[in-house]
Amino acid sequence: MAYRVVKQMTPAPTSSVDRDGNTFVDPWWVERDTIWVAKLSGSSDQVWEFANESDANSKKDELQSADSTSRLYKVVEV
Repeated sequence: MAYRVVKQMTPAPTSSVDRDGNTFVDPWWVERDTIWVAKLSGSSDQVWEFANESDANSKKDELQSADSTSRLYKVVEV
């Protein structure tokens, strides 16, 4: 089995700007905190995948403690 570290998607910040220069905020019904991603499209994020759960949990703890956004991380079996 392989284990992957995924992170919680965070809401768009107030007055986010899209690629056309338009500002927006997430609508009230968006619940990004229930969405988990390994890598965001177009980002330079690394996908963290491990052969054992212990190593994956160690990396999860490391990433979560270093993340200034207070998002959550978890380990999933892939």
